[in-house]
Amino acid sequence: MTTFPDTITQASLAARFRKAVIAIALVAALLMILQSDAGVSAVLEVAFSYGLGIASIVVVLLLVQFFWARLKQQTDADPMAWYRAYAAQINWGDIVASLFALTVTVSCFTVYKGTVVGAGGYGFDAMFIAWDRTIFAGNDPWVLTHAMLPSVYATKVIDILYHPTFLPMVVGFIVCIAAKAKTPLRYTYMVAYLASFVIIGMITASALHSAGPIYEGTLFGDGQTFDELAKRLAAQNTEAGPFSAVFAQGYLLQLNEQGTTGIGGGISAMPSMHIVLAFLWVFAAYHLNRVLGIVVTFYAIVIWFGSVHLGWHYFVDGLVGLIMLSVIWYVAGRTFGLYGRR
Repeated sequence: MTTFPDTITQASLAARFRKAVIAIALVAALLMILQSDAGVSAVLEVAFSYGLGIASIVVVLLLVQFFWARLKQQTDADPMAWYRAYAAQINWGDIVASLFALTVTVSCFTVYKGTVVGAGGYGFDAMFIAWDRTIFAGNDPWVLTHAMLPSVYATKVIDILYHPTFLPMVVGFIVCIAAKAKTPLRYTYMVAYLASFVIIGMITASALHSAGPIYEGTLFGDGQTFDELAKRLAAQNTEAGPFSAVFAQGYLLQLNEQGTTGIGGGISAMPSMHIVLAFLWVFAAYHLNRVLGIVVTFYAIVIWFGSVHLGWHYFVDGLVGLIMLSVIWYVAGRTFGLYGRR
């Protein structure tokens, strides 16, 4: 049950939330303006398709809630009064601010990742390879994952979990927009989600520009370090594919070579936004149900394992992303009353 101290009303908490998400969106836009050569049209193109899709889903959820509430209504004595009362319960300011912030932030992130991250080359892969080998006693982690699960069909399952089932990660944010309960948790989740795209996915990714193992020999290195991994994935793709990872890796490389942007475009390994988004679900899930938290934790670990197994990431990409997310989540949680007093 959500309680609010006398000094902080739900209205003032909502105002704080709106200011936070709009500020994050403006920072994303400022980074785009200052660092990217892409024009406003590139961002607007992504924003139109992305924003329209997200807004449509939110409208559907709101309509479902409305009709469900109407079905539970026992009397039709004054339906207009009920409609007005129901509409008054919806926090329209939160909905508009959230949709605006999500569309702007993700659109700027998409174009920024494709035009800024790695634009001057990828110079940190060698360092992250060394970090991984230090952690795993001189071994590249992918060697261990493929030794643990050598079957091509295990790789196929991991591939399905890593991409096709991962795409709806934005659903958590959409549900938070439409929901009414658990305000501190919803606000914490949405602010942490947006802040992660800016702080982790834009600023840190640009500072620690790396491409990831599968692009060794193409975007960095001499092609010898991860040659065996590339050959193994290609052989498994031939035997049990097509793998979505192999398709996506080629798609991203094509966009990179053409110098164009697109939904999901851009090549960046450190930190791993895949791990960040997966563990956002973990952090939220434990505040809803312990069993759900355990299930989602297992899923996030599989995603982390898969990021290495499929050649997308170094192990430390996930580790750095998780550490940064933990700080962002805690700060957001303190700000919106999920932890301690507001």
